[in-house]
Amino acid sequence: MSLSRSLFVCSAFGAILAAAPSGASTPTPLPTSDPRAEEIFAKAKTAWSAQAAKLPPFINYGALLRYGYHGHVFDNWWDAYYRAADGAFTLHRLTDEEEDRRRLAGVPFSIFAFKVYDTNRIAEPIRLNEPYISPIDSFGLLARNAPTRPGGTGGSPSPQATLEATPLGTPMRELIVVEAVARDYRIELAGTEQLQYGEAYHLVLTPLHDPGLYRLRDLWIDTTSYVTLRTTVQGLLSGKPYDAIRWTIVYVPIDGLYYLQQIKSDEPLRFGMDTLIPAMEIDFVDYHFPASVPAIEFQHLL
Repeated sequence: MSLSRSLFVCSAFGAILAAAPSGASTPTPLPTSDPRAEEIFAKAKTAWSAQAAKLPPFINYGALLRYGYHGHVFDNWWDAYYRAADGAFTLHRLTDEEEDRRRLAGVPFSIFAFKVYDTNRIAEPIRLNEPYISPIDSFGLLARNAPTRPGGTGGSPSPQATLEATPLGTPMRELIVVEAVARDYRIELAGTEQLQYGEAYHLVLTPLHDPGLYRLRDLWIDTTSYVTLRTTVQGLLSGKPYDAIRWTIVYVPIDGLYYLQQIKSDEPLRFGMDTLIPAMEIDFVDYHFPASVPAIEFQHLL
């Protein structure tokens, strides 16, 4: 065989080997984010960090959990204190004995899981307790210490009790706090929108892994200060049916800082097979910032 023919055969054989599939598969590259969107995302995280350093020592506010069912609106009120130093909460249920007797009386039940009957048509169909959500929660954009229960201590993030629903639905528990970083999401800039408190960049986030933990889906970031004005999350906390639907969270500026104003469901909530709550919201109202709060306030058992 001539030298030129030998070189041709070797070259052809090498090409075949190069084209043949190897034993190890080539990993699929992760979708890349828009560089401008990632820059806005990073500045939003920085803005949250700056706010955390400026928080007043104590926050007092009212929490209203509201939903409608069978043409009746159910309001559940709490008075809450929050201590910035360690994230301690204390909640006091505000009750009206006559109103509670009227709406909590009766026993709801169903026939063949199709139609709900009730001995009291305006009885509250589900029992809710403890809207245990920080008034300065970023919902994963910025990691924080887990809230401290009254009488407890701070420390590493861990599951915390939140809203509980009985007899239908499962207790809501806060997931371990995870901080969102750019590699957890594909981030895209959808444009700018005019919101109530200013013009905002609209970022769309797609989780690259663990969507049950990384729940951010949209962020609206102020175009000047880069504070978060609004966000949507896929699932609130970890209890059914709260973790199966999308929620919109809105913040309100007070004295230059931003606090929760409202958390509202974007979809109906189904408890069991026969109780459908069309919408639910938690409103944070009447913010006050006392200079001091007695330590015993944070030692009450909920």
